[in-house]
Amino acid sequence: MKDMPHRYRATLMDCYTDHLTVSGDLTIQLELEFDEGLDERRLEKAVDLVLDAEPVLGCRFVEDSYKPFFERLEAGKRSAFLLANSASEYGTFKSTPIHHRTGPQISLCLWRSSEGHHLLLKASHQVSDAGGVKDIASILSGIYRQLAENPAYRPSPNVKERRSLWRVLRHVPVLAYPRILLNFTKSMMLVWKPHTVHTLPVTNGLRGPLTYVTRLIPSDRVSTLAEYGRSHNATLNDVFLAASLRGLVNTANWDGRSYLSLTTTIDMRRYIPSGRAEAVANYSTSLLHWPDLGTEPGHDFGTTMDRVSKITGCGKTHWIGLDLLFVPWTPLFKIMPHTWAKKRFAEFARLGLERHVQDHAFTNTGAIDPESVAFGKRPSVAHILPPQAYPAIPFAYGLSGYDGTLTLAVGAYPTQKETIEKFFDAVLKELPA
Repeated sequence: MKDMPHRYRATLMDCYTDHLTVSGDLTIQLELEFDEGLDERRLEKAVDLVLDAEPVLGCRFVEDSYKPFFERLEAGKRSAFLLANSASEYGTFKSTPIHHRTGPQISLCLWRSSEGHHLLLKASHQVSDAGGVKDIASILSGIYRQLAENPAYRPSPNVKERRSLWRVLRHVPVLAYPRILLNFTKSMMLVWKPHTVHTLPVTNGLRGPLTYVTRLIPSDRVSTLAEYGRSHNATLNDVFLAASLRGLVNTANWDGRSYLSLTTTIDMRRYIPSGRAEAVANYSTSLLHWPDLGTEPGHDFGTTMDRVSKITGCGKTHWIGLDLLFVPWTPLFKIMPHTWAKKRFAEFARLGLERHVQDHAFTNTGAIDPESVAFGKRPSVAHILPPQAYPAIPFAYGLSGYDGTLTLAVGAYPTQKETIEKFFDAVLKELPA
């Protein structure tokens, strides 16, 4: 532990993510429910050890410098475990942003209710995306199980520099770059094309109290939807994208001229042969106006889904998500001071809101492996709670899977909650029977 570095540089993706703080709270959460009890003391020790297993987690995020970095905290100043004594305490923890500037970058809350034990893992997006949060849970649960067999167990720190985007790019062949450049050119043509985006009406208002709106889709329903998608050469992701776009039309009055599109995320771990990163990191990027249906959603669900699946299918086979490499301001952001770049991004975001070209954001965080969250026993419920967008910015929502089920989830502020609930109801209604 004495050889552990005191500082870790923030990667390009960490810095890009921190720019988004102007738009919302970047906390990502993994919520688990267990029918049987967990060992409180062993869990607290496992949380402390994971801050050393992935040392960047035991840091505070320092941004008031030329280039941001993560700075290690002393052992006595990095408490990351809370035992909630009531539903109210648990709810407060759930609705409170993580304090990434004072650290550490994760925190965990255990609440023992009469109906079971609730475990909530909270992480800052500055250090990890949703894929990384699942990695954290896997490491944490592994340490917890090891401690049951050996109370003196200490994991080896992952001290090597393995969080940079190069860990993905080294798997991308040189011949792919012309196609990536073409992807970037096409996306920029759409971004700068004069148009407005159809979004749901959300007025500006209080940024608290924060609540979460979720919709659980049972496994038998998911199986039916998956079979429907396969019969149309579409994925479950395509099915939900189509339902979302049609839900946007049916929740608010669409004028027929505003574009129907979403901002979606791509996990670049898909380009690593193993599909796994070597360390907890930010490897997800946002795709503006993707998929974009323009002003032609299609006359029925099947038509909409066919259009969506063609767009996503083409992207998946042509290195979608790596367009970031050709964004003009990427090299500039690497050169200029972070605080200055963050201000420029805030101006760009405000301009997008004024011109009504910001989409609703959708992220599919994929399936949660039951073994990766088995703290001696598997949870009965598991889902990801995505970051929240401040009103009046269009809200961001997520989809995650566990044990055959799917969960739609979004953090909602007071002026957003009613609209979000109507939207989720509209999405579920659109899903084919």
